[in-house]
Amino acid sequence: MVLASRLGRSPAWAVAALALALLSPVAALAQPARATAYELAPRDLAGALVWYSLQTGRPLIVDPQLTRGRRSGAVHGARTAEAALEQVLAGTGLTATRSPGGVVMIGPAVATVHGPAPLAPPPTVTELPELVVTAERRPSLAFETPMALSTFSGERLHQLGLTDMEAVAQQTPGLTVSAASPASAGFSMRGVTQASGDATREPRVSVFQDGVPASKERGAYFELFDLERVEVVKGPQSTLYGRSAMTGAINIVQNKADPGGVSARLWLEAGGQGWRRMDAMANLPLGEILALRLAAVSRHRDGDAPNLLGGADLQAISTNAGRLGLSLRPDWGSADLIINYQHDRTSGPALKSFLFAPADPVSGQPLGDLDRFTPPALSAQDAQGRPQPLGLDRRLFSASFGLETDISPALTLSSLTSYRRFAADDQQDADGLALPIVSLLEQTRGAQLNQEIRLAYDRRGAWRGFLGVNLFAEHGTQRVPMVIDERYQLARMTGRLASPWPQSADALLQPQFLADSLRDLAARRGYVLEGPTALAIAGNLKARHLERTQNYSDVRALDIFADATRRFGTRWEVSAGLRFGADEKTSAVSPAVPLGPSVLAGVIAAAGMDEPRRKAFLQHLAGPDAGRLSAEWPPYGLLFQPTAGNGDKIASDLDDSGWSWRLAARYAPNPTVSLYGTYARGRRPTVLVAGAPAAPLGPARFGVVPAEVVDSLELGMKMRPARLRLAVDAAVYAYEYRDFQTTRVEAGQLRTVNAGQATAHGLEVEATFIPAPAALVGVTYAYGHARLRSGAMAGNRFRLAPDHQASIHAEVTWPLVGGELAFRPVYSWRSKFFFSDDNDRPDLSRALAPDTVQDEWQGGYGLLDLRLAFQPSGSEWTVTAFTKNALDQRYLQEAGFIGEALGYSASAPGPRRLIGLAIEWTW
Repeated sequence: MVLASRLGRSPAWAVAALALALLSPVAALAQPARATAYELAPRDLAGALVWYSLQTGRPLIVDPQLTRGRRSGAVHGARTAEAALEQVLAGTGLTATRSPGGVVMIGPAVATVHGPAPLAPPPTVTELPELVVTAERRPSLAFETPMALSTFSGERLHQLGLTDMEAVAQQTPGLTVSAASPASAGFSMRGVTQASGDATREPRVSVFQDGVPASKERGAYFELFDLERVEVVKGPQSTLYGRSAMTGAINIVQNKADPGGVSARLWLEAGGQGWRRMDAMANLPLGEILALRLAAVSRHRDGDAPNLLGGADLQAISTNAGRLGLSLRPDWGSADLIINYQHDRTSGPALKSFLFAPADPVSGQPLGDLDRFTPPALSAQDAQGRPQPLGLDRRLFSASFGLETDISPALTLSSLTSYRRFAADDQQDADGLALPIVSLLEQTRGAQLNQEIRLAYDRRGAWRGFLGVNLFAEHGTQRVPMVIDERYQLARMTGRLASPWPQSADALLQPQFLADSLRDLAARRGYVLEGPTALAIAGNLKARHLERTQNYSDVRALDIFADATRRFGTRWEVSAGLRFGADEKTSAVSPAVPLGPSVLAGVIAAAGMDEPRRKAFLQHLAGPDAGRLSAEWPPYGLLFQPTAGNGDKIASDLDDSGWSWRLAARYAPNPTVSLYGTYARGRRPTVLVAGAPAAPLGPARFGVVPAEVVDSLELGMKMRPARLRLAVDAAVYAYEYRDFQTTRVEAGQLRTVNAGQATAHGLEVEATFIPAPAALVGVTYAYGHARLRSGAMAGNRFRLAPDHQASIHAEVTWPLVGGELAFRPVYSWRSKFFFSDDNDRPDLSRALAPDTVQDEWQGGYGLLDLRLAFQPSGSEWTVTAFTKNALDQRYLQEAGFIGEALGYSASAPGPRRLIGLAIEWTW
């Protein structure tokens, strides 16, 4: 293997990468002050300071309250950076001081003989400050970034109550996030989504936490707290963000520790359904250049769906997360250490069967109805019949260490070393029925090590760019023990399970009923099962048949990348980027039937035998050794056939490499308009799928899933009219997707299939404007037409991909006696969408019990959140009353689930209305 010769198969390459990062230069070359030509018209002070920091590369620290209502002075002509800053601050009553660590701090000027510094006007909304983003992997203004980009400052997220990824997605055109469980959240960007806990699968939408990849589905959804900003970058971004950024990336940027001063914040919420949330932060300088930042969030909610079989209410949440940050700001650059930890516990989603209403499993008496939003009746058990609590137990841990230093006035060297791991155990009642038919425990584990080294060039002239190398290693596993009651499953497979209310256990377990069902099953499979034999086999059907499947993946990857931008005067710039990635992959699988073969599976397998062998095998199934491991007969599994040795781990290797690129051009006809066009290729690395054998003890099946490739064209416009009272971003796009890989249930097993080509085109618009000095309104709209174009799924929509999305948020403030009142409504709407790529079409159903009804979809719906905040004058306290889902909209978060392979479709509802009160204290 080519890559093995470069990296080796031991962790030595990672140690070498870490050593290289730590040995990066730590002293910048001293340079004399130089005069540079600057051009800045008077504008809001916050935006002017951002402009200055980007132009000069000098970090600034300023309290946002000091910039509100102030406007900068004009800067024109050649001058030093210090003189330019003096002009920016001219007339503001503020001045700049430089710390020993090189950080420039902005504060009130000391009073002189000319009188005190002018006071700021009342804190009303008059400007739209432009965010600094790193979407192009370098600091720039969002307005000047040539790509479709949705940005949210941490403060804006906090004010609007957008405290999770689902809420952020509802205000982001082109993005959908659905999280019935935090360990199985679905992300959809411009129609393309991901939905698999299989360790061998590659994600399609990249999620980053401070530049650290966190894209594996079971660990990609995490708490949002103490944030600097969130950037949602749309379109293929493989060149900038690496593997799996097929149609976009979500970059979560956390606040770093600040040596500039002590600060703290405490946010407490309480509400209905036992809701309580605590969000706290403390920033502590440990000297002039060193600081510590601690942040934590604790979020709890009682279940809002009673379980009709008793036990804990469903959809309860208990999440605790914390972060420690250390920041060093010496003269030579910066160093940041960030450690995150999160622990999630839930009582599981309120799964509700589409076909079978809740009924007492013993008596058969109705307990509920088929309404998807009324309480379900769920339970789970292990292979010994012991009850198991439903829900998720997940832990996330990540640590990153970043270094950055200027090795010359034009060259900056940076290094980011990170380690991330997750462990999730999810106990499910996979059938969604009161009857104990299918219980499973999904156990997923993952660990990632990432090292990136980047050299950036920028002389503030015509050229800028960067080149770098990224080393990535990942190990993951998914283990699923599944307990199946063969007796009830037989009734489902033969259509004898009554709907909407299933029969009582006494009726379903009658020997003659089971025997007749077995004869019916045999007839459907093309052979005759005699009555006495059927009755004997019925007595051997297992109440708790155990199957276990486990898959493994090891990935070692090397990426080399470069990106360059050329400016042509003040109006034109052109960018080009290229990335080469090479992977080594090892995939493995080890399915087993630990407690012996399935008797029911044996009845099915008998159909494929010749008459003498079938007769002998059926006699075995009717005898005392049925369901036990035997040297004579294969150990049949109902869903997963075991490998040799009844669970031996079988592995295979794959080498893969490929290119991705981007081209972008930007034209600014005037300072308030930016036009751009991009052409980009995204690439999802080739996947080596590891599957269970087709027959017991046979060879494992390995399939090479071709690399998915998407070619995208995007044209966009960004406008910031006079005085920044209006901001408009609009983009149109079209892409072609090749070798789209999806999953489909066939013969009860989840198979990977190539759905071939897909195409999409769409429009995305975001606008923010200030209709009055104390009011702000933001609106978004997205139209996306994404369809599969070949194969059995031709014409289907992608999973979680509505054709239309829209949202609006607003802020209106009123001065009151003794303080200020702010009203902040947030509304989002999306049109109809499906929960699977097969669109739940009956003609595509290949489950053990076929699905004959297309019902796994959600119609158009809207969600309204309201917040009313009061802050006393001169106080550090704020009181907020809020309601989430104020209209108590009923909608589905997810549908289908893993039980669908056995013939059980279920849905999980979204959370109900929540009303609460919050108190915030800042210092």
